[in-house]
Order: sequence, then structure tokens, then C-alpha cells
Amino acid sequence: MTSRAPAARADLPVAFGSFTLHIAQRLLLESGRPVRLGARARSILAALVERAGEVVGKAELIAYAWPDGDAEEATLRVHMGALRKVLGDGQGGTRYIASVAGRGYCFVAPVARATTQGAPGTFPAAPAHDAHDAYLPARVTRVIGRETLIAALAQSLPQRRLLTLCGAGGMGKTTIALAMAERLLPAYADGVRFVDLGRVADPGLVDAALAATLGMTAGPTARAALVDALRHRRMLIVLDSCEHVIDAVALLVLALLQGAPDVHLLVTSREPLQCEGEWVQRVPPLALPSPRNEISAAEAMHYPAVQLFVERAIHSADTFQLPDADAPGVVMLCASLDGMPLAIELAAAHVETFGVAHLRRLLDDRFQMSADNSDIVQPRHRTLRALLDWSYDVLPPTERVVLTRLAVFTGEFTLGWARAVLVDAEISRGDVETGIAAMVAKSLVSVDASEGVVRYRLLATTRAYALERLARGGALRDLQARHALHWRDALRATWTDEPALTQAEWAARYGNAIDDVRAAIGWALSPDGDAALGATLIIAALPLGYFLSRLDEFCGYTARALALADEGAAPLDPTLTTRLRVALGTLIYHTRGVAAGAEDAYQRALRDAAALAQSGAQSGAQQQALAGIGMIALASGDYAAGRHHAETMCALADQDGDAMARLWAEHTLALAHHYLGDHGTARHLARHVRTHPSPLVRPVDNLTALVDRRVCMRIVEARTLWIEGYADSAASLVAQCVEDALTDMPLALAQALAFAACPIALWRGDETALADYANRLREHSLRHALVAWHGWVEMLDAALALRDGTPAPTNADADADAHRHLQARITHTGGKQADLYATFGARFVTPLAITRAVAGKSGWCMAEVRRVAAEAHPHRHTQAGRLAAAAAFEQALDVARAQGARAWALRAATSLARVRHELDQGGDSARAADLLSSICARMPEGRGTRDYRDAQAVLAYYTSTPASTQAISAANDAATTQARG
Repeated sequence: MTSRAPAARADLPVAFGSFTLHIAQRLLLESGRPVRLGARARSILAALVERAGEVVGKAELIAYAWPDGDAEEATLRVHMGALRKVLGDGQGGTRYIASVAGRGYCFVAPVARATTQGAPGTFPAAPAHDAHDAYLPARVTRVIGRETLIAALAQSLPQRRLLTLCGAGGMGKTTIALAMAERLLPAYADGVRFVDLGRVADPGLVDAALAATLGMTAGPTARAALVDALRHRRMLIVLDSCEHVIDAVALLVLALLQGAPDVHLLVTSREPLQCEGEWVQRVPPLALPSPRNEISAAEAMHYPAVQLFVERAIHSADTFQLPDADAPGVVMLCASLDGMPLAIELAAAHVETFGVAHLRRLLDDRFQMSADNSDIVQPRHRTLRALLDWSYDVLPPTERVVLTRLAVFTGEFTLGWARAVLVDAEISRGDVETGIAAMVAKSLVSVDASEGVVRYRLLATTRAYALERLARGGALRDLQARHALHWRDALRATWTDEPALTQAEWAARYGNAIDDVRAAIGWALSPDGDAALGATLIIAALPLGYFLSRLDEFCGYTARALALADEGAAPLDPTLTTRLRVALGTLIYHTRGVAAGAEDAYQRALRDAAALAQSGAQSGAQQQALAGIGMIALASGDYAAGRHHAETMCALADQDGDAMARLWAEHTLALAHHYLGDHGTARHLARHVRTHPSPLVRPVDNLTALVDRRVCMRIVEARTLWIEGYADSAASLVAQCVEDALTDMPLALAQALAFAACPIALWRGDETALADYANRLREHSLRHALVAWHGWVEMLDAALALRDGTPAPTNADADADAHRHLQARITHTGGKQADLYATFGARFVTPLAITRAVAGKSGWCMAEVRRVAAEAHPHRHTQAGRLAAAAAFEQALDVARAQGARAWALRAATSLARVRHELDQGGDSARAADLLSSICARMPEGRGTRDYRDAQAVLAYYTSTPASTQAISAANDAATTQARG
């Protein structure tokens, strides 16, 4: 074009029918409410409206809507059809867009344009978009003939809680449910969620489908987590297309009805759930007049079945009009189709080819044949089956192939995905594009043009039919293999071509593919599948599983693939098997914990890798197995073993000259040095690994690297900075760490909050920050089913309550029982967690933590654990206890100084000054106060922390001589000067 793009006037709203188009704001309103319309369709509409009454050529429209040139005439037809459906073109005789044969399209409706920008009362202002709308899919067709039913059901549902819309396939249950959801949106404070179960083949994934819609992740306790998350929500949940997983849906619905009293459920299914309290509404056929030879077109058009037929016929044949002569035939045709909306749409799509009279005769013959051949199938099902048979038979041969092959896609698909799977020597790229466009026009394929990328899908009824045809023709297995191969190669290529995609970008681009990916894996691991292809697909799809928090699901896939290999049912390449074992170890560790078999998987992978010839790939598997074993050693509290494994990794990397392997080894080494208490080395290593210019390690390269190294290493840096006395710098780095984690997979944010943000806020004594971070961790771990982190939140809540000075229970026995329970829980978490929790305060120190500190195993916090243990000793306030505590505090101070741990040294010196004053040993008390003053003076930062304020309070309280007061003042002045410097 040389297209005349909307220019200055584009800033002014344009009205036509019940619609208002704000071109500059890229917004279409219907009766004041936003209509979801994709950018391409919106551009086409803007171009047509701007030149209303003129014919706009197809080439002009393509050039305007696709300035990148990535479109053909078939693509334009698809968008034009979607646009017409959204506008309801032809409904009630209203016309908006007319086709002009051989030339293009013309906007034919009257247009009213605002005369001045912002003129009051001219057109309604564009409203703010309701965030809850985003959870509902765009309706691809307008509702016809269901308004009274929808209004009645919408009024009753809030009082009924559970409504099931029942009916045969093609009756429009989903359309009614969506219209009800849109109407009821204002009635639910927490919005409406739509769950398409038609794409879920495994009943075990029903809970996961709802969790994903809620922005949560389904873990081993998904249903309990769902009920807990919804317990205090007022929300409507639509569960669509449930018949094939009806038992699982019924159990989920019962749990929600019992545990979430303000959650209401709208279900669509071919049969009821048979749940207590279920209100069943059978979806009736569209109303139509009784068949008779004398009926005018005007009278017939009062009935919804005829209205739908005419509207869809107009989409197929733009010049279609219903004359009086054809009205009786259309009525009889709709009657023969049982008033079923899908059947009427399929039939109307062929009016242009056959005309009403001939179409009716053809279908009558087909229905009679169907009736003669079946006496057990329900009439409506038989009618639809006969119509699908006929619709298939009249397709050109190439379109038949395209239709049946499209059935391999479980859910939505893009044109690019379809090309990748369908194209071969028989079917070209052009065949796929024109075939899809033709089937959209024939209502065999639905289209959603509401987003930037157009997505297509076969309705469940049509897909089941096409899949049956595909299987009958013997081509199903080949298509399933190509489908799995496509996803393996596409997901592999993503990390090569677009390595910098964030978690949000990954989810937006490939999140809709998860159903197809899981279907491909399910087929590959089936007896009829290809286990080797399935194994490589699992590895390629792991990042998708990680980014969508499907760790538990992928753990199951990986275990199944390895079981097939171990049983000899599916021989796999040894290197691939080794990589699967590494992946299994990582998935087990992050879903079920240290003691659930993760180390066994890593150890077996290590043995397998060592047994292979030492090639680069096998050495890489050995490195990753070592990394996993080292990670488990660190998580178990065996910090020395973790360092040993990291050093072995370094040696292997140097031997192979593998710079990336060396970097990952240093990643593990930084963690080990931190936990061992070598804070300076750990901080420098962490900064080196974080700032290294090499590409980020991703899960497809390193199967243990679930979290961005920038996040992991910032955690180490922040913790070491705090321990070394840089409290303010640590807090600042924590904020950066949390920000980085937001663009990574969900596990990254959990680690950033639990390992850095919350502990450092608690150590600083910043209750406001601690409460904020703890709440974020609670919400995040619940949303993503990170069950292992739920206990963290409870511990942090307890720590926050104690730091806030919340009174302990007045009943001493109850308090003792609560304390024993807390200690048992901490001990159960293992050595690493016992070390950390001991730094939270006296209530959290356990015998395990004390034993580890005395044995020198707690490394990084050994000084603090010894101090807290001495403070918490039951005889602390006896004379003997004070003497023992003083000795312990001196030992803790020595350890802290040796490690350069100023933060722990400050605490130890404060405790020492306090106990020396309690002992009232004259010179020792003064020396302790002088020592504390000296340590305060050497603190580079953190004058506002609780520890520094406590130290100052101790000095002020226990110092009585003017000389000491002057010393304290001088120390404070020196500290302030150093901080400013």
C-alpha cells in the first residue's frame, strides 16, 4: 500500500452499529465493553472503516495489516472470517463487511465519526480493561438464540453453586458457558477462571489444569493446595468439556464445594457429574418453526436456528440472502439437523456450492443412510456423525488430508506448527495454509485472532472424528512421530536461537504447547511409540516443564522412560540414559527432597558416565552428576563433601579444557566455600561466576542448573556481605537478587526469598522487610506448589512473631510442647537447615545444630550457633552458667574473627559484654566493653540494624564512668566517620 493508513482522524473514535472503534488506542468496544480482537484483525477493521463505502483491495489490506510481508490471501480470509464472526456480520440482517468478487472488501455499515477529540457526550470513553477478562478465552462466535437461557441461568447460578450444562457434542455448551461467565464477571470479587479440559487426556492432570489456570502449579498435593488457595476466594470456575475425565472432575468439584464455600462451578459435559448439589441443565436445540411449505423469510428469521444458518451462510457466500422461496427449505434443513448449532454451521458453509434445495436433498439422503445403518446411536449423535461424514466426503482430497492430520494437535496450534508437522511430499506449505483457511470457512476449524499470533483448533467433536479417520487410514502413528519430532526439534532450537528468553516470555510463547508436548511424550512412551524419541523429547522439553513449574509431572515422565530402558523394553543410547538419570535426580531433589532417591539417581548416572569412553558429552554427564551429588551433600549439611565434589569437577573441567564446565564447577565451589565459612573466597568466586561473560547455563545444557547463576551467586554474595559486616550492601544486593529471580523459573524466586531475602531481613532486625518477603514466599510457594518451601514460611512466621515480642502461651506445659514440636521439625529438615534456623534465635537452636557447631561442621554460622547455644542454655543465669557462657562467647568471638565474620563477632562481643557485666568482674567487664566498642567502630555499615543498636544499648547501659562514656562517644564518632568514608 501505498495503503492509505488511518491518519489524523484515527485519533477520533468511530461508531457503527453497537460498536465503537478507537483506532489510536487499538481498542474495539461493543456497547461500551472491550472486544478481544487481535492486532491483525484490528488493523484490517481500521483500514476498512477509514475507507467506509470504498472497495479496499486484498493486496492493500495485506500490506497494511502485515507490513513484514508474512501473509497470503488465505491468511487474509482467515482473519476476515474471524472479524466477521466477532462483529456478528449477517446476524439479524445487519451487514458490516461485503466481499467484492475479484477486487477486495468494502465496509458497508453506516459510520459515525466524532468531530473533535474528547468532545463530551460524543462517544463513550474507552474503559479501563478488566484484568479478570484476561482469564476468559475470546468467544470466536456470537451467541444466537440463547439470550433468555443465559440470563435465567446467570441469575440462578450464584444461589446454586454447581451447574452442569449437558448435551450432545455440537450443542453450543461452551458458547453458553462463556457468555454466562462474561455476564457474571462483576458478581465475583476474585473473577472467573475458564479451564478447557478437552485438551487434557489424562484424568490425573485435571487438578493440574485448574492449577495452571489459577497461576499455580500442581504438585503431589495439588488438590489440597487448590482448596487452600480458594478457601477464602469468591470466584466462578468454568470446567469445560469434562465427559472424558468425568470421575476426576467429580472428585475435584466435591473437594471445592466442601472446602471453598464461596467458589461456584459451571461445568459443561455430555453427562452429569452425579455430585450432590449438582443442578443439571440440558442444553436444548435452537428454536425453529414447525416445518411447513408456507413460511416467509421474514417470519423464519424470527427463529434462532434460521438466524444462525443465514449468518454462517453469509460468511461462506457473501452475497447470500434468504428469499421467501428458500425459507421453507432452510427451516426443514435446520429441523433435519435437530436444531444443533454445530451441524447448522457445517451445513450453512456449503450453501454457496450446492444451494439450499440441493443441499437439503444431499443431507436427507445421508441422514437416511445413517438411520438405516444404526439403531443404537442417539439421534442427535447420529445426525452430527452423518453430517461430519458428508462434510468430509465433499472436501477436496488435499483438504481431507490436511483436516485429518490436524487432529494430531491436542489443543490450539499455529500456522507455523501446522506447517512443521503436516508438510511432506504429499502436502505443501501452501496446501496447509489454503486448507486451513478453507476449513475455517467451512466451520471445521475454529480460529482465535484475539492475540498477536492467530491460533486454530479443531472442536472436540471434529477432532475425534478426524482422529478416527486418520487412524483408519493407517497414518496416525506416522503423524504422531512427526508431531513428537517437531516439538523435540522446536524446543531444542529455542535455546540455540533465543537463549535469552525470560520465564515470562517462555510461558507466553510455548505455554499453550504444553498439552501437545505431554501428548507427544505420552505417545512416545506408549507400546506403539518410540521411547528413544520420547527420551530426547523429555530432555528438550525440560525447560518448558521448569518454566511452567511442571517438575512433578516431568519427574514421572523421566522415571517412565528410564523404567522402559531398565526393563529392556526400549533400548536407549547410554549417554541419553545417563542424562535422563541426571535429570531424574534433579527433579526428585526439587520435588521430594534430599532423602527421596535423588542421590541414588545421581550416583548411578556417575557410574554410567564413568563406564563410558571419555568423550566430551560423557564427561559433561559426569560433571553434571557430580554437581548433583555435591548439591545434595551441601543440602544435607556435609559441606566438606560438597567442596570435595566441586574440586573434582574443577579438575575434570581443567583436564578437558572445558571453560563452561569450569564455570559451573566454580559455581558449586562458591557455595561450598560459603557454607564452610570461607566467606571472602566464596564472595569473590560468586562475583566471578555471576559476572562471567559466557552465555547463561540453561537446563538444556546442564540438567542440574534449574536456577540462573546470577540469582544463585547473588544469594551467596548477599549472605557473605552481611556476615562480613556490610549489612546495607547485603540488603541492596538482596533486592537485585529478587528482581533477577522474577525473570527466571519459579524455583529461582523461592530460593532468593528463602535463602537470602528473608534470613538477611531477620538478621538485620527489619521486621517490615521480613514480613513482606515471607508473605511473598508464602504466596509464591503456594501458587507454584513448591511444597518443600511451605515449612520455611511457617518457620519465618514463628521467627517474626518471636521478634515482634508476641507473648508466649501462659501455660508452661503448652509452651514446652510447642517448643519441642518446633525443635523436632527443625531437626527433621537436616543439618543445613538446622544451622540456618539456629541463627534465628534461641527458640530455634536444636541439639543437632549444637552438636554440629561443636564438631566444627556448621562452618559459616559456627560462631553464631555456639553463641546462641550458650545464651539458650537452661543454666545460663546461674553463676556457673555465666562463667560457661563467657567462655563460649569468647570462643565464638575467636571463630568469628578468624573467619572475618564481623556480624557474628558483633553479636558475640555484645553477649560477652553483657555476661561480664553480670559477673561484675571489674577489669574483665571493662575490657569486654572496650572490645565491643572497638568492634562497633570497625563495622563498615549497618548503623541502623538491630544488632548495632543492641550493642550500643549494652554499652550505654553497662558503662557508668565518664571515661567510658567518652570512649563510647569516640567509638561512635569513628564508626560514623568510617561509614561516611
